[in-house]
Amino acid sequence: MDHLIDTTKDVDLLIEKGIIVNCVGDIEAITKMFNSLCSHIALRGSLYYEDAKKMKAHYKYPWNHLKATLKSVYFSNLWTGTATVAAAFLLILTAIQTICSVKQVRYGTST
Repeated sequence: MDHLIDTTKDVDLLIEKGIIVNCVGDIEAITKMFNSLCSHIALRGSLYYEDAKKMKAHYKYPWNHLKATLKSVYFSNLWTGTATVAAAFLLILTAIQTICSVKQVRYGTST
C-alpha cells in the first residue's frame, strides 16, 4: 500500500472508490500512516511494484486523462457516442457554412 499512496490525492481516490474507509477523519494522518508503514522493515520488494510503477507513468500523461474522460463521459454507450459524433459533425458543417458566408460577403463572390 505504501507504493500506491504517496499524497492525500491518492487517499482521496481510494476513499472515493470505496477501497479504504476513512474512520480517522484526517486525510493527512492517513497518508502519513501508510507512508510510514514499512519504514523500519527491510523488504525484498513487492509483487505489485512494477505494476504500480507503470500505473504512475501512465497517470503522468494528460492525453491519457483526456481519453478516459472522452470514453467515460461522451462515449459511455451507443446513444451518447452517436449524439457526440453527430454534434461534432454539425458543428463542423456550421463552421464551414459561416466561413463560406463571410467569404461571400467580403469578396462579393456568388456561388
